Amino acid sequence: MKKNFSTLATALLISFSVSVSAADVIKIDTPALDNTVQKVYSVYCPFCYKYEKAVTPNLIKNLPAGATFQAICLENKGELGVESCEVLAAAATISHKTYKQAKLAMYAAVHDQKLKNVKGSTAVKGELAAIGLKAAGMSQADFKAALTTPEAQEKLAYDRTIALTIAKIKGIPAIVVGGNKMIDTSTITSLANLDETIKNNL
Repeated sequence: MKKNFSTLATALLISFSVSVSAADVIKIDTPALDNTVQKVYSVYCPFCYKYEKAVTPNLIKNLPAGATFQAICLENKGELGVESCEVLAAAATISHKTYKQAKLAMYAAVHDQKLKNVKGSTAVKGELAAIGLKAAGMSQADFKAALTTPEAQEKLAYDRTIALTIAKIKGIPAIVVGGNKMIDTSTITSLANLDETIKNNL
């Protein structure tokens, strides 16, 4: 995946004056979803973090009219992957801002600060969740209340049924269009190329 992101990052530095062609798309055995673009990620994935900052905002901004974006949390990566996904599912029930604050704080703890208590053999249960909740301004009571809502539980259940299936194909970050068409990120050459591929497959 490192090579994939490097290819895209390099492409961002060149002019978009050349004609834009679509990236390759892989048909996958998952349910179809009309007008939906999904991204599978984990806060433990360094390339997901890079996408979060450099790619995803542009992707969302340029979605065709009527298209919906879904972020799918992969809990099977990282020692505290389950709690990170639980925090994000709970935070999302409050507001997108709350969700974003929690997610960026957990990304930073793992990749920028490289805190020993959130990864590897020295990870301590509850530490990554605490970081996300603090950044989002959520108390433990807020978290527990939000986590038990039908919205959060449905989100966690859905992500568990689909995230690992998609991630096993070519790793993460994974971008899926229409539920069953995964973009081969190694063939993305620019942000415009990604936009065109999404448009062609919705």
